[in-house]
Amino acid sequence: MASVSFHHGTRVFQSAETPVLVRLAQTAVIGLIGTAPDADAAKFPLNKPIQILRPQDAEGLGAEGTLSDAIDSIFDQVGCPIILVRIDDEDTLPEIWSNAVGNQIAFTGVHAFRRASSDGLYKPKLLIAPGLTQTSPADGIASVNVTVAGSGYDADSTTVTITGTGGAGAEARAIVEGGAITGIVVTKPGFGYTGTVTVTIAGDGTGATATANKGSVINPVVAELMSVAEGLKAMAYIDGPDTTDQAAVQYRGLINSGRIFICDPKVLKWDTEDSVYVPKPSSPVWAARQARMDLEQGFWWAGSNVEIAGIGGVNRPIEYGVQANYLNENRVNTIVNIDNTGFRLWGVWTCDSDLIWQFVSVRRTADAINEALEKAYLEFVDRPFSKANLKFMIESGRAFLRTMELEGAILPGSDVWLLDSNTDVEMAQGIVKLGVKFEPPAPMVDIRITSHRNLVAYTLLLNQVAQEIGAGSLAA
Repeated sequence: MASVSFHHGTRVFQSAETPVLVRLAQTAVIGLIGTAPDADAAKFPLNKPIQILRPQDAEGLGAEGTLSDAIDSIFDQVGCPIILVRIDDEDTLPEIWSNAVGNQIAFTGVHAFRRASSDGLYKPKLLIAPGLTQTSPADGIASVNVTVAGSGYDADSTTVTITGTGGAGAEARAIVEGGAITGIVVTKPGFGYTGTVTVTIAGDGTGATATANKGSVINPVVAELMSVAEGLKAMAYIDGPDTTDQAAVQYRGLINSGRIFICDPKVLKWDTEDSVYVPKPSSPVWAARQARMDLEQGFWWAGSNVEIAGIGGVNRPIEYGVQANYLNENRVNTIVNIDNTGFRLWGVWTCDSDLIWQFVSVRRTADAINEALEKAYLEFVDRPFSKANLKFMIESGRAFLRTMELEGAILPGSDVWLLDSNTDVEMAQGIVKLGVKFEPPAPMVDIRITSHRNLVAYTLLLNQVAQEIGAGSLAA
């Protein structure tokens, strides 16, 4: 009990050693970035997250640009929160890319999504940038070769700078072994490099040189979304090139991230001004259909093999079977019409090369549970070590995971426990380590049926005939 002044009588003190309720965050929240040059600048300022909860909230956005069409596609599928970020329109696509990439420090472009929570808005979990991701630059920095390793370099102080005519955005880091530069990894390829490219290596060492190679690289908006999605524990739904199957597979080949979900082809939507169907990005449809699945079934269900509303067709037909399998096998999610039953989304694949994270529902389930636990355990930070507090930490986590098991969000066998690696010295410094285990259910993507001939059926047939003749029922 806390120390108190003199009192003659009884008083009640509420114990601070209490269990914590673990709550899941809202997962059906779409983060949408794009252009709207005719928008009301006061209502939709540039690079500021704005929350849209219903179609009327988008009034004043204007019909031009990419945002209006995307909002229409979303609300065709589901009513869910949209965190909208408007960027400035430009004359060229690379300039729009630069606006979408934005700045981490200033929270502009896709980094505006990161400030949504601190602005009192929902945290976006399904990120889309329709119209900005379907093209891969052919003039980015594809790789950097070390020509002279040099000596005396330290990994912590070594920097790599890439400069060149017309280009921007390329970033790289050095791999240092024994003081020598053994390799350089391109972390952001940039785009627009037309002339000579110079690689500058700076640090404590001397003598290292390298050359840059230009080529086809990942879309810069996608590259930036990868890091933003990682920080938000979100998925980025991006549009493929919508030209050929091979082009879609090549596009995917540039990306290795469990946070990226490729959508190809485009969908056809009715243009009320020209009175004709026009191709529009399908990423808003995918994200909205996943949001609807979150609301109706749960985030552990993938938004695939479900019907689509508000479209007239697809820009290039994808045949169920060999063609759809080719795209899905290469982690491109597509749209099919099986036996003329209507268009449905078809794919559950991230761009992660690690097969354990290949399914979007597995990735999102792990994110939702990890984030819920992380947020809940903040309540225990700065509490004193005590038997009650440690016990409540374990029991709160276990109770939450048991609830998730009952819901079907995770498979049986989850647990929370104090790790054996906890030591007296670490705990005296305020460090306590917990172990958590759970398993998200993988979607059943390959249902195999073995069919057999049953020749015994002829004998059964004869026996039935003989029985009916004997009973007189056959003649009757």
